[in-house]
Parts: sequence; C-alpha cells; structure tokens
Amino acid sequence: MFHVSLFVTIINYIFVTLKNNVRKYPEWDKARVCPATDVIRARRELTQVEEILKEKRAEQEIKRKYMDEQWEEARKQQLQLRQSFVKFNTLVKENVEKRERAEQKIKEENERQEKYKQEIEELEQKLRYMRDVRDKMQRYVGEYRKYQNYLDRVVNETNEFQSINEIFNRYETLVEARQALSDHQDRNLQMLEDKGTEIHHLTEVKTQVLMGLNNKLAQLQARYDRAKAQELKWETIVSKIKETAATKNLELTQVKACCWNIYQQICKRKEIPVKVSSEDVEQQLIHIKRTILELKRIIKTVKKKVREEKGLPQ
Repeated sequence: MFHVSLFVTIINYIFVTLKNNVRKYPEWDKARVCPATDVIRARRELTQVEEILKEKRAEQEIKRKYMDEQWEEARKQQLQLRQSFVKFNTLVKENVEKRERAEQKIKEENERQEKYKQEIEELEQKLRYMRDVRDKMQRYVGEYRKYQNYLDRVVNETNEFQSINEIFNRYETLVEARQALSDHQDRNLQMLEDKGTEIHHLTEVKTQVLMGLNNKLAQLQARYDRAKAQELKWETIVSKIKETAATKNLELTQVKACCWNIYQQICKRKEIPVKVSSEDVEQQLIHIKRTILELKRIIKTVKKKVREEKGLPQ
C-alpha cells in the first residue's frame, strides 16, 4: 500500500513537471502531433518513472534496513539499560541497607559513648565522694588521735584492760545496761501511767453509771409517786362507784319489788293468774304499761260519757 501511494505521488509529480515545462503555442502555430510520437514519449516517460521508482525503492530498502538496524540497536540498548537499571537498583538497595546499618552502628556507638560518659560522670562523682570521705576520715583520725593515745595510756597504766577493744566492750556493755534499765523504768512508768489513766477512766465511767442509776431511781420514784397518787384517785373513784352501784342496786331491787307488787295487784284486780316470773321485770313492765293504757282509755271513755250526760261540749 505504501509503494502504490509512493508510485502515484511520483507520477503526479512528473506529470505536473512536464506540464509546466511544455511551452504553449497558439492554436494556429501548434504542430500536429502524431499518435505514435505520443506513445513513444509516454513510454519514455514511463521508463523514466520506473527508473525513478526503482531508485526510490532501493533507497527505501536501504532506509528500511538502516531503521531495522537502528531498532535492533535500540532494543539492545533498552535491554542493556534494563539490566543496568536492575543492577543499579540492587546496588542502590545494598547501599541503602549499608547506610542504614552504618547509621544504626553510629547510633549504637553514640548511645554507647553516652552511656560511658554517664558512667564516667557517676564514677567521678563517687571518686569525689570517696575523696571527701577520705579527707573527712583523715580529719577525724587527726582529731581523735589524742583519745587513742589516752586509751593506750589507760591500758598501759592499769591492769584491768588488755586492749582498747576491751574498754569499748565494757563501755558498750554499760551503755546497753543503762539503756535496758532506762527502758525498764520507762515501761514501768508507762504502765503506772496507763493504770492511772485506766483507773481514772473507770472512775469516770462508774460515776457516770452511778449518776445514770440515780437519775433512773429518781425517775422511778417520781413514777411511783404518780402511780401512788393515781392509785388513791382510782381507789376513791372505785369507792364512789361501789357506793353508787350499791345505791342503784338497792333502788333497782326496790323498783323490781314495786313492779312485782304492782303486777300482782293488777293480776289480782283483773282476777287473772300470775304468769310472769318475779325475775322477768321486762314482761312485768310491759303488762303494767298495757294495763295503764287500758285505764287511760277507760278514763277517757268515762269522761266522755259524763260530758254527754251533763250536756257539756266535748
């Protein structure tokens, strides 16, 4: 397809060139062209075009080979670059790892140096402290040298002690004995104080208990007096109630006797037998009431008749 397009382009170019180079004559001065001449000229032009086309094809083939070589060279360079990139990437990774290890070692070394510096400072402080202690002990030795000389003289002049350590032991024994006696005395004094405090506390407690009992006794005495007064009051009331009850009982007995007598009189006057018991006062009163009502009706009837007989208005 590419060769056909190139061929068409070349033909058009040749045709345009020939057309521009041909001189145009007036129609009246134009020579008559023979068809054979046109054919020959066309064949000549076609031959020229084919030669040009061959040259272009050869040139195109050369260019294609050159381009293939260039592409092959480019692929080789690409492969080399890719391999170089892989190697470079590996190298970079190794360098990064080496750098990280180196940085870690540097960091550890710095930490170790810092630790050593701190230890050196601590040791220097301890050394200064020990030097101060040494100087202080030397001053103490110088100050107490006279006491050692005195103790040596005591050991030499007396036969009681064999060495200074025995003096110190005797002194420590006496100090311990004095401390023990002092502690024993303090314990006894504390015990006495505790007992005194306990006795005082018990005295206060018993006093409070006694006061409470006295208050309670006074309250009970007051309650007893009030109860005694209430007892006298209620005894008086009971006596009055008994007297009233006796009076009422006597009155009740008299009323019962009267009711019984009236009931008997009514039964006797009516000439009816006594049917109610002497103890059944209620029935007796009912019968008496009925009799009284009957008497009232009788009296009313009698009064009415008397008025009628006398001609009095009712």
